Amino acid sequence: MNFKISKELQIGIWVIATLAVTFFGVNYLKGINIFNPTNYYYLKFDHINGLVETNDVTVKGYKVGLVQRIIYDYENPDADVVVVLQVDDDLKIPVGSKAALVSALIGSPSIELRIASGASGVYQRGDTIPSYVDDGVMNSLTEEVMPRIQTIIPQLDSLIVSLNAIAENKTIENSLENINAITKNLNKASVGINRIVDKDVPDLCANINGVMGNFNKVSANLSGVDFRGTVNNLNKTLLGVQGITDKLNNGTGSLGLLLTNKDLYNNLNTTIGSANELVVDIREHPKRYINVSVFGKKSE
Repeated sequence: MNFKISKELQIGIWVIATLAVTFFGVNYLKGINIFNPTNYYYLKFDHINGLVETNDVTVKGYKVGLVQRIIYDYENPDADVVVVLQVDDDLKIPVGSKAALVSALIGSPSIELRIASGASGVYQRGDTIPSYVDDGVMNSLTEEVMPRIQTIIPQLDSLIVSLNAIAENKTIENSLENINAITKNLNKASVGINRIVDKDVPDLCANINGVMGNFNKVSANLSGVDFRGTVNNLNKTLLGVQGITDKLNNGTGSLGLLLTNKDLYNNLNTTIGSANELVVDIREHPKRYINVSVFGKKSE
């Protein structure tokens, strides 16, 4: 017996399978594991600070569930917003525990279950857990940080205006161009210095080494000179000169007598004068002196 599935049945099976996959997929993307047993609890808030479905439910920072549904009563705007929590079935919430709506500086808010200790019972599935909004971080931000930001904003405005004025100032642009030119010149100078260091400095060092060698030779020669003997000879020479000077000053010796004896000086001048007259007379009357010297008679 052949069993043949009609086309209508095949289409129905595909539709059901597609719906099932879509259902499981959507719940998986929402973070809902339909195969994991869960408990449902209710919370009530006068405002939820942007809380949305699938936000985390945590205990001491550990994720134990998610926000499964948010119910807002459009017909009664003054009513509280109801939040349905879906938490792990293994989590037992003691009576006296509370749920806090914690706002974050970055990202969406979350529900934090703050478990009470020493309780005699636990909340049952479907119970409403006492809840409140914890604005501690946001309040501190609003009360402490915002006033400071408000005082800084006018200063920022002034700073921005000043920066715009500086940016529009042509002097800054000219200064930057000058700095660029100076940088290029420095680069050229650096290249020249490198060339000098590579080529001229070694030659200069070689010349300096040669000069130092000559200084060493001169120093070696000077070290061999008898400076003490030379100084002694110089002292003896100076003593001799000093003795001659003393004799001249004291009138000792011929030269000293000549310098100090006035009569001798006068007689010497007279003799020199007579000798000059004799020389003149011999030059003018040579025959007179020749005749006398040769023939022994006087010239007329």
